[in-house]
Amino acid sequence: MRTFSNFVKWFLYITTGILVICGINYKMAGATIVTVDIFWMILFCGFVTTLATMLLLPKEEDGRTKSCIKFALHYVVLCTIMIPLGVWFGWIELHLTGIVTMMIDVGGVYLLSLGAHYFIDCKQADEINRMLKERYGDSER
Repeated sequence: MRTFSNFVKWFLYITTGILVICGINYKMAGATIVTVDIFWMILFCGFVTTLATMLLLPKEEDGRTKSCIKFALHYVVLCTIMIPLGVWFGWIELHLTGIVTMMIDVGGVYLLSLGAHYFIDCKQADEINRMLKERYGDSER
């Protein structure tokens, strides 16, 4: 059950990040109208990249070196997934500029998703700590 709830959490973070980056890109490109298909594309990309995230993100027990390697591998895998999807969906053209653009976009979604994860989890941890202090006081056992 915990794996499913983590999947849903990451899916929401990642899909929201993709939505924001797509919105910025479409605005910068001067698009005034988008088709309904874009939402299905975003949901599909969110689903596929969430699967990769569940498999590759570092775990708490991973050491610093292993975590850095996993983060780098995770980013490379996300780019490897999103470049063909970007070409397929018509978001980028398959040449150096398109590839670099998608890598930057993946980095933007990465930062937004990890930022949301960090701030929401910190807020939850602070709330849990506050509730524990209220219940058990400041004494350590």
